[in-house]
Amino acid sequence: MTDTAMAGRTQYQQQSFGILKKPLNIQSYSISPDRKYVLMSHDHEQVFKHSFTAKYKVYIVESEQTQPFLPDMPNAVFQYVVWGSKDSQLAYVYRNNIYYLNSYGGGAKPTALTQSGEEGVIFNGLPDWIYEAEIFHSNNALWWGPDGTKLAYGVFNDTQVDVMTYPWYGSYEDSTNVYPQTIKLRYPKPGRPNPKASLWVADFTQPFPVTEEVMPPVEIKDLEYYLTAVKWIDDQRLLAIWLRRVQNSSIVSICQSGDSGWMCRKHSQEETNYGWVDMYEAPVFSKNKRSYFLRLPVADGKAGHFKHVASFDTTSDRKDFLTHGSYDITRILAYLEEDHSVYYLTTLYGLPEQRHLYAVKDLTSNNPREQRCLTCSLDEDCLYFNALFSNEGHYFVLECLGPGVPRIEIRETSSNALVEVLDTNNDLEEALADRALPQIETFKVPLKGGYKATVRLYLPPPLRENEIIKFPMILHVCSSPGYQLVSEKFHIHWGSYLASHKNYIYAQIDGRGSGFQGDKRVQEVFRKLGNIEVEDILVITSYLVSTKAYIDSERVALWGWSYGGYTAVSVLATENDVFSCGISVAPITNWLYYDSVYSERYMQSPKPEDNYIGYEKSDVSIRAEHMRGKKFLLIHGTADDDVHLQHSMMLIKALTNAGVLFRTQIYPDEKHALVNVKMHLYQTMEDFLEYTCFKSPERPMDMHNGR
Repeated sequence: MTDTAMAGRTQYQQQSFGILKKPLNIQSYSISPDRKYVLMSHDHEQVFKHSFTAKYKVYIVESEQTQPFLPDMPNAVFQYVVWGSKDSQLAYVYRNNIYYLNSYGGGAKPTALTQSGEEGVIFNGLPDWIYEAEIFHSNNALWWGPDGTKLAYGVFNDTQVDVMTYPWYGSYEDSTNVYPQTIKLRYPKPGRPNPKASLWVADFTQPFPVTEEVMPPVEIKDLEYYLTAVKWIDDQRLLAIWLRRVQNSSIVSICQSGDSGWMCRKHSQEETNYGWVDMYEAPVFSKNKRSYFLRLPVADGKAGHFKHVASFDTTSDRKDFLTHGSYDITRILAYLEEDHSVYYLTTLYGLPEQRHLYAVKDLTSNNPREQRCLTCSLDEDCLYFNALFSNEGHYFVLECLGPGVPRIEIRETSSNALVEVLDTNNDLEEALADRALPQIETFKVPLKGGYKATVRLYLPPPLRENEIIKFPMILHVCSSPGYQLVSEKFHIHWGSYLASHKNYIYAQIDGRGSGFQGDKRVQEVFRKLGNIEVEDILVITSYLVSTKAYIDSERVALWGWSYGGYTAVSVLATENDVFSCGISVAPITNWLYYDSVYSERYMQSPKPEDNYIGYEKSDVSIRAEHMRGKKFLLIHGTADDDVHLQHSMMLIKALTNAGVLFRTQIYPDEKHALVNVKMHLYQTMEDFLEYTCFKSPERPMDMHNGR
């Protein structure tokens, strides 16, 4: 959203709506900077979590005609297409190579910027699997310069990365489908070779584009490293952030072209002697480009380090923190030159479940470090916010995301005045008014080391604390470092259904290792995943069972997905009398089988001289015999490219060898999210809870009856 486009916003909404009503199944669209063309994607095919291939068409505004994106290739499938910074220039990725068009229309022909692309091996302008999943969380690695004369791009070479394979079974209705296919995926694991990343710049100021590699800072160029963020400062300089493979040191560099080509020099560095450094966000710059702002940890006495707004001067090595205290800044959003303020989202002291929009004055202000909250007094039903700022920062879209029904509005930045209400979700609010929703109870439970866990219970509508009726309880676990299950964000989820329709108590816990309460708390799990989290779950659940008379201590189960699946198995594989039943969906079972970036961030290297013993202790399979006599459901998809089926298969072997009886549900050709079988998945889990875990008297013949 541009500030000058506010008046024309409704007009373009209506025009776009007209385009989307055409018979074509448009799934996304974007407008060229000169507003002459609309690029529309359709026929998306998901590749991994963020990436997809698609076909594209272009709507020509002046003629009101639609044509294939490249008329000479009307049925071509592209990996990514994006407009440039000026006029109608654009770049696209096709078969792992980058192409450039100086101007759309007029018969201009694309120019190839790269030719080294190789499917599954060398990725130009696209992240490979590990960079997409763990670092960029995006489907592209292209960064346009502000004036459109340069394009930075990432190249990821997976030649040395080990190949993981999994079967693809195809359709059972296809009589020609006799042999399953084998899918190959370059997937780096702990201690194994990683992809080699490089940063390049294409310069369009010459008659023909010139491409050149950007050399990393000397402090890191001879080490194994990751490229974690890229952002242009101005037309001649860009900022790049590099992270050592051990993930305990990160360098923020300023890169520009000189006599020796494009070089990056260190501007600042963040290091830790214990734990990890997680700098994956590009900074926010001031308008004059003299300052930039990042979230960095700063100590607050014995409470440890918390993420706060740090201000950097690009002309020196000066760093100043603008905020401080025992709370975490969660995202820096914008900088407004006129009022010398940085705008950011933050938790509040003692209230990590909330998110509020704040502004803090920078050091050029007459009132440096002065803070104001733009959302703290808006509405008691709004305690969890997100904001999207316009290009110049004069307006922002404010999203109230809970605990009440979400609403969206536009506000003017300097005055915080309401400009327009975009959506109040009245239909959803009316629908919920007729539902018997769970009662919600949130409280703290003391833990070892002076910590407090946040616990939330979704209670059945008929529950009354002064009555003697007891209810089964299902605990949802996640426990991934930095996670947060309990927040003020609006949610209607499976737990809401179980509490309101099945009269189960649904519990969630944020213990040690959870996020947004300082680095000390989250890094308690460092080098020992599956240890602290399990201890906290057992302590908290024992506390709940002993203090809440309405919980039936004989019917307590837990479930989790991915890391949560790992936690659920880890809890069941201990000698405890708290849980006798659990469900694991796509669980990690051994960190040696998971990807290198994630595993090494929290567990470090599996080499004997480092943390081999830690990896060995975190393998749930070695404790399989402790699951005898417990009811267990294991669920996994065969095409899971994130947590490979290998994890569950190795656990199945261990359980079988230990004489443990359990249930398994395998979904052919399903990926990690099990998108295509969600209904069957939840029906399977509900059936297991009701008739195996909690032993209801009889099961209906047809699971679909009454649904």
